[in-house]
Amino acid sequence: MTKHQYLDELEAQLYFLGAAEREDALREFGSHIDDTVAARQDLSEEEVVGRLPPPASVSARYHAEAEETPEAGDTRERTSGHGHGGRRGRGFSLGDLGSMFRFARREERELCGQADGVERLEIRAASCDLSLRCGEGFTWRATGRWDDGKAPEGVQEGSRYLLRCEGEVDELELTLPPAMVEVIVVSASGDLSAVLPSGTCLSARLASGDLSCTADGGAVAVSSASGDIEIGGSPAGVEVSSSSGDVCVHGAGGDVRVATQSGDISLSLASADSDAEASSMSGDVQVNRAPGATPEILAESVSGEVDAPGIRRSRGRGATGGAVHADGGPGRIHARSVSGDVAVR
Repeated sequence: MTKHQYLDELEAQLYFLGAAEREDALREFGSHIDDTVAARQDLSEEEVVGRLPPPASVSARYHAEAEETPEAGDTRERTSGHGHGGRRGRGFSLGDLGSMFRFARREERELCGQADGVERLEIRAASCDLSLRCGEGFTWRATGRWDDGKAPEGVQEGSRYLLRCEGEVDELELTLPPAMVEVIVVSASGDLSAVLPSGTCLSARLASGDLSCTADGGAVAVSSASGDIEIGGSPAGVEVSSSSGDVCVHGAGGDVRVATQSGDISLSLASADSDAEASSMSGDVQVNRAPGATPEILAESVSGEVDAPGIRRSRGRGATGGAVHADGGPGRIHARSVSGDVAVR
């Protein structure tokens, strides 16, 4: 596809913009394509265009930002912050347009590392997808298009290993040895997929991105601003705090604490001794007891239906809402929601 073909298709996709905004967007894209062709003389125009996101994807990004435009009367001006004009007027901007072109301007890079005797791992990533798997030893492999001087860096101090990925890293793959005790992940954006060695604990703090973790006897603690969370296997204990996203925990053998502002919660307990607490502001909550377990139960909702074994001790003003309590032990289940249904099976 040539530059003109790309821009023609992009123009058709940007039908929802006004004529002036659409013209500015096309001019801005065309300028970036010209700059990239000049900078990468080893690539043809078609090869440069082939590295760009499809026009439909670009259109979706424009549309998402257009919906975030300030209301009428808001005098704050948003700009793209790039040297090719940016969008002004009704507050529309593309955001980091330059990031779309880094794939065209830079070749993909790869960097690998390994170390012996690693028992504790800390990963600090700006924006990349992370994959952790069990292996015979500790290794890592990073791919991306980072600038010179911003390559991933690993530093070992005794049995502790710190891995920094602050540049444009797209994917980070690691293998964890059987002796791994603890993994700490701090990431601004990107998905995290982890299969942990037996007894390994995971602590993850994510700004945005989905998390999928399989644990075998280790504790899992997750703090997330946005993204779905799924934890399985046989974790010894689980603690999750989420602002937005569904949370699913199954097979937990220890205590479980899950709280989300916006999202559904589903828990399946494996131990009759487990203490479980699940709380959602706007989402459904379901807790499945361990087979044969008869824990103390408190299930409550402000404006949703409550389905749990026990005695209803209060009820909302309408047909829904209220709380159900059942004595029991040794475990305890407390499930609550403000505006969602609650069920204990």
